Amino acid sequence: MKIAMVQMDVAQGDFDKNLGKIASFAKKAKEGGAQIAVFPEMCVSGFNYKKNLEYLKTYGDAAEKRICQIAKNCDIAVCGSLPHLCEGESLPRNRLIIAGADGELAAFYDKTHLFSVFSENKYVKRGDEIVVADTPYGKIGLAVCYDIRFPDIFVRMTKKGAKAIFISSAFPHPRSEHLRILARARAIENQCFVIAVNRGGSEQFGETSVKYFGMSAAIDPWGGIITECPEDEECMAFADINFDEVDNIRSQIPALADRRDDIY
Repeated sequence: MKIAMVQMDVAQGDFDKNLGKIASFAKKAKEGGAQIAVFPEMCVSGFNYKKNLEYLKTYGDAAEKRICQIAKNCDIAVCGSLPHLCEGESLPRNRLIIAGADGELAAFYDKTHLFSVFSENKYVKRGDEIVVADTPYGKIGLAVCYDIRFPDIFVRMTKKGAKAIFISSAFPHPRSEHLRILARARAIENQCFVIAVNRGGSEQFGETSVKYFGMSAAIDPWGGIITECPEDEECMAFADINFDEVDNIRSQIPALADRRDDIY
């Protein structure tokens, strides 16, 4: 499977502009031979919760439908996080979706761990389900940003059959080493591929500016970096992964079979 990691900047609150960029990157990803393009957290909107909620109340799931249409038009699967408002709920969810190349919604995951440091827990409803998507390429676990600090859900995804885990994130400076170390640890301890796609650019919150550091990376089951994006820049990088490598490494070191779930 060939993956395109799209490390893009996001225009806060400008859904149309961001969706246009997603379409452009998806087209380039397909031209580069990728079967799936993975985008950062909140790639269609950024983190202006008030504007995001206003959009959702007016347009519903229009952004998700547009991503599905982009996937179909470009004949490539598209994965990325965006705000989603469920019927009967007052707060949106931070939803990571996979739109199949056929234009259908193949899978979705609602972020389960909300970043209280930035008050995400006040403006977003948390999800309560761990998701492993059964895709044409193999079983893929889904996670969003802050989730990476909680290894238990990654173990659960692996036990559900995941051989790769996609992490859509918006980690800002100065925590670049946290993202890189945690992503490699999740790959090593679960003996699976980890595709961590982090946002680039910056975002303004009142008088405070947050700068995202990028450094997106595809990591193999040994914890080695297959390919990565540079710090801070908007870019796209490709990674080829073979799920047979997961089986090979798990047979060499049967750490998952040796787990003592009975005493944890």
